[in-house]
Amino acid sequence: MNNSVDRQKKIVEILKMLHEGDDFETAKQIFDATFDGVDVSEITSAERELIASGLNPMEIQNLCNVHAAVFRGKINPNQETPTADIPGHPVQVLKLENMVLMSLINDELLPTLKKWQQDGDNPDYLARLQQALRDLATIDKHYARKENLIFPLMDKYGITAPPKVMWGVDDEIRGWIKDAHQLVMQQPLPDKYAIEAAIEKAAKEVDEMVFKEEEIMLPMVLEVFTPSDWGMVAEESAPIGYTLIAQPLPWHPTEAQLAEKPKVSQRAKELNAMAQVLAESQDFCSARKSEPSVNQTIAAIHADAPQLPNQTAGKTPDDLPPITIASKPRLRDKQNGLVSGAADQTRIEIDGINPAKVLLPTGSFDLDELMNVLRILPLDLTFVDANDTVKWFSNSEHRIFPRTTAVIGRLVVNCHPPKSVDRVIAILEDFHSGKRDHADFWFNMRGKTIYIRYFAVRDTQNNYLGCLEVSQDITEIQQLEGEKRL
Repeated sequence: MNNSVDRQKKIVEILKMLHEGDDFETAKQIFDATFDGVDVSEITSAERELIASGLNPMEIQNLCNVHAAVFRGKINPNQETPTADIPGHPVQVLKLENMVLMSLINDELLPTLKKWQQDGDNPDYLARLQQALRDLATIDKHYARKENLIFPLMDKYGITAPPKVMWGVDDEIRGWIKDAHQLVMQQPLPDKYAIEAAIEKAAKEVDEMVFKEEEIMLPMVLEVFTPSDWGMVAEESAPIGYTLIAQPLPWHPTEAQLAEKPKVSQRAKELNAMAQVLAESQDFCSARKSEPSVNQTIAAIHADAPQLPNQTAGKTPDDLPPITIASKPRLRDKQNGLVSGAADQTRIEIDGINPAKVLLPTGSFDLDELMNVLRILPLDLTFVDANDTVKWFSNSEHRIFPRTTAVIGRLVVNCHPPKSVDRVIAILEDFHSGKRDHADFWFNMRGKTIYIRYFAVRDTQNNYLGCLEVSQDITEIQQLEGEKRL
């Protein structure tokens, strides 16, 4: 079958058979009899068509391994991209981690499991199982880099469906590894067959995700990511960390590579076109307002500032005098002494000599002071604007959750795994409508108590400006007793 339209229809037909509960072997036989090989873009486009037609991404997630099993061995091989051989390049790092992970599973975890089953009285085998599962749990860093660096870039290029599906599976794998580790740590130990099933399930799912990353995700993103994109991934990977490998060699794109424009290929066009269909079907995308430009924003801030005479014609920036943007006269409320019209008093002052100063109703900062005050706060702060787009996050040295600049400009609903999206949407809808002004959550994570609060940000006229997320490790606060006075 060579006609691309007919091929696409047949792939969708086979996937629908699987989703409607038809026999896997029957679907596999139909596929094998119809296709000699299939391109990555054909698989992902078919999955996007299913989502765009109304199928819940979580349902595709549940059958994602089945899809991979149908196509395994039939995906057309491409020449290995040179990036896979460049030391320190994110593609090389991801593949190296996958190689070590598979060695951990096939050369240590599963063989030790078999030996332990045959000789359950040997404590060394149990200790090795426990350690292997602890090592396997560090896959969290591998997935966190993918979710916080690669997925946002895929969003940027309109490839939105694969991240939603893959992120959900990542979370499930984390859970299966955790479950297996908890079983081997129990005293007394549970049934050996329960431990065997849990470990083999975790190992199988990790193996399937390695296949999806290397045979589906990487070929897809290599079609559209620029060297500049990969440079950002490399630069921001270290704060998140790596899985079972040493710090990679530094890699940076060359000046010539940085000048490269985004690639335009038939596959990229197909991916973007299908993703656009999906995006237009999502309320949060279609309802977004257009973002004002930087110049429009500055003009709005200083719309009523004194106008300078136009004396700049024919002059270079070095010839021009420093600019001062002055604030209005400060008016005092007679009753309580506070500045009235507080929102109107906020200004940025630039005199060309001193650092730019942010004037607020209750005082001022220069930009360096403001940046470092925000940096030193013992909180993780993230601001999502009125269009539900991530606008800013604090760069604390001890963040609770990883944040990278790749999320700036990304719809916040795409920054969460599928299982959390419904709750995120519900909170934002309540904030937009004014139904509530905050939402609080707390939970235990790696031995720490985490407190997360979401606040609706509104102006003095009660117009919705966005949402502020405040995350805090309150473990030590909960342990405070008595008093300690200054």
